[in-house]
Amino acid sequence: MSDNKKRFTIKPFRNYVQMDMTGARNTWSSLADAMDEIHNRNASSLSFEELYRNAYNLVLHKHGNLLYSGVTDKITNQLCRTVEHLANVPDTSLLEEVATAFREHSITMVMIRDILMYMDRTYVDQNRKRPIYELGLHLFRITVWEHDNIQSRVTDLLLLAIAQERAGLLTDDRTLLKSNLGMLQELGAADNSNIYERDFEGLFLGTTQEFYRNESLTYLSKNTASDYVDKARQRLEEEKQRAVALSLPPTTEVHLQTIVETELIEKHARTLVDSGFAALLQDAETKMDQLRAFFDLFVRVPASLDFLRDALSERVKTDGKSLISDQERGDADPPVFVKGVLKMRERYGDVVTTAFRGEKKAIKRLKESFEDFLNADARAASCLAVYVDELLRSGLKGATEAEVTAQLQKVIIVFRYLSDKDVF
Repeated sequence: MSDNKKRFTIKPFRNYVQMDMTGARNTWSSLADAMDEIHNRNASSLSFEELYRNAYNLVLHKHGNLLYSGVTDKITNQLCRTVEHLANVPDTSLLEEVATAFREHSITMVMIRDILMYMDRTYVDQNRKRPIYELGLHLFRITVWEHDNIQSRVTDLLLLAIAQERAGLLTDDRTLLKSNLGMLQELGAADNSNIYERDFEGLFLGTTQEFYRNESLTYLSKNTASDYVDKARQRLEEEKQRAVALSLPPTTEVHLQTIVETELIEKHARTLVDSGFAALLQDAETKMDQLRAFFDLFVRVPASLDFLRDALSERVKTDGKSLISDQERGDADPPVFVKGVLKMRERYGDVVTTAFRGEKKAIKRLKESFEDFLNADARAASCLAVYVDELLRSGLKGATEAEVTAQLQKVIIVFRYLSDKDVF
C-alpha cells in the first residue's frame, strides 16, 4: 500500500448535547420573528427548511412546551392587533374587512402549521393539545369573533343583507356573505363550539319564519289564490338558490325548507283550496295549468294534498248529484244523463292525469267519488243499460272500429263504478 495514501480512521461519536434553556429561548426568538414576517406577508425572504429544523430541534430537546405556549401567545398578540382594527371599522365595510382578516389569518396558520409539523405529530399528540391550525382558528374565535364590537354587528349585517335580498333591494355579489358564513362554519368545526348555529343559524331561521308569516298573510289578502301559488313557488326557488349560493350546511337547508313550506303552504292550504282550487275545477278544461301549479306546490307538503283531493271529490259529487236531479225531474232522459256522466269522467280524469300528474291517491279518490253518487240512486244503472242498448242498436252505425272501441271503453269505466250490475 502506498505511503502517500491517507489512513482511514474511525472517529468516536460526538456526545449528545442537550439544548439548554438559553439556547431554546434564542431558537424560539428566531421562530417568533419569522411568525411576525409571515403575518406581515414577508414570508418570501424566509428559509422554511431552517425554520422547520429549528422547531424540530426545540421539540427534540424537550422544549415543546416553550414552543407551543410561545406560538399561542404570538398568535394571540397578532389577533389582538387585528381585532383592535376591526372593532373600529364602519358597518359599510365590516363584512369585507372580517372576511379579509380571516382569509389572511388562515393563510398564516397554514404556513405556521407546515413549520411546526413535527410538533403537531409528536408533542401535540402526546400532550393532547390542539393541533396548530385548529389552535389558530380557536384563538381567532375567542379573540376576534367574540369581541363585543364584532360578532353582533357581523350577524346583524348578514341578516340585513338577506332581508334586503328578499325585499328585492339588492343584487350585489354574495361572495362576502358566503365568506363570512363559511368562516363561522370553519371556526365552529375547529373547536366544536358550534358558533355558526349559535350566532347565526337560529337567528336566521327565526327571522325567516317571521318574514314569510307576515308576507304570506299580506299577499294572500291582496291577491288571488293562483297569484299566491305562483309567488310561493318563486319564493321557494329563491330560498333554494340562496342556500346553494351561500353554501349553507345541509342541515340549515332542511330547516329552512321546512319553515318556508310551513309558512307558505301548510298554514294556508285550506284557504287556498277553498278560494282558488275549488273554483278552478268548475272550468278545468281551460285552467289545467293553474290546477297543476296548485298540485306542484302542495306536493311539497304531502299532508296538504288531502285538501286538493277533497275539493276534487266534492266537485265530482256535486256535479253528479246535479245530473241525477235533472234526471229525476225529467229534464234529462237516460242517454243524456249517461253522456253527462261520461263527460264528467273525461273532464275529471284529465284533471287527475294532468293536474295531479296521475297520482295514485287522486285516482282512487276519483273512483270513490263516482261510485258515491252513481250508487246513491238505482236509476243510474238503468240509465246506463238504456244508453248501452241504444248505442249498440244505432249509435255506432258508420263508426270505425277504433271509435267503437273508444266509446265502449268509456262505458266500461262507468260500468265498473256500479255496485248493482244485475240490471245488465
